[in-house]
Amino acid sequence: MDYQNRVGSKKGSGGVAGNAETNQYRRERLRQLMLSQIDLDNDPYVFKNHMGMLECRLCLTTHLSESSYVTHTHGKKHQTALMRRAELDKKPVKQEQGKVVGISAIPKKKYTKIGRPAYKVTKIRDQDTFQKGLLFQVQLPELASGVKPKYRLMSCFEQKIEPLNTNFQYLVVSGEPYENIGFKIPSEPIDMAEGRIWDFWDNDTKEYFVQLFYSDKN
Repeated sequence: MDYQNRVGSKKGSGGVAGNAETNQYRRERLRQLMLSQIDLDNDPYVFKNHMGMLECRLCLTTHLSESSYVTHTHGKKHQTALMRRAELDKKPVKQEQGKVVGISAIPKKKYTKIGRPAYKVTKIRDQDTFQKGLLFQVQLPELASGVKPKYRLMSCFEQKIEPLNTNFQYLVVSGEPYENIGFKIPSEPIDMAEGRIWDFWDNDTKEYFVQLFYSDKN
């Protein structure tokens, strides 16, 4: 055979390897070296999908071969994710975190009720817009210390005391230790603009005021 065209080769050798062969040999040697240091069978983050490719569950990456995955595990992204996961594992797990608590599971505050407070309702009309309105005055002389009265508008569908009547709605006032009282008012649109509905607690006279106006827009 003629060996003259094989530059640098000797008889019995396979000739000088090209760049492709050299790169393939280097990758194979690197894979074998890394595989000797990493046990893929016990790696909790590696997963082989139905296409035969390897997936990293920690970094959500896909790799065509074992050498590609092993190279990835030595990279900055995977190492950073490992350190972040280790820090999270050190923190104590809160049992209540993410737990959804229903309203029925919240303990209700219990107190001894002393009866219904005195009240007064006055029909009013705005001098500028001529809107009709109502002024509620509730006397709460025995209001608990540190408690401020509150009010709430309630539709007829929310209450279960009276028969359903869509012509009316309710304004409920509460102030511990008094019983809640509800005012049955016409179910007309209420002007919810700023300053058109307000409440005020007079700590000197122990009176609670709620004022509202009905909207003049039909």
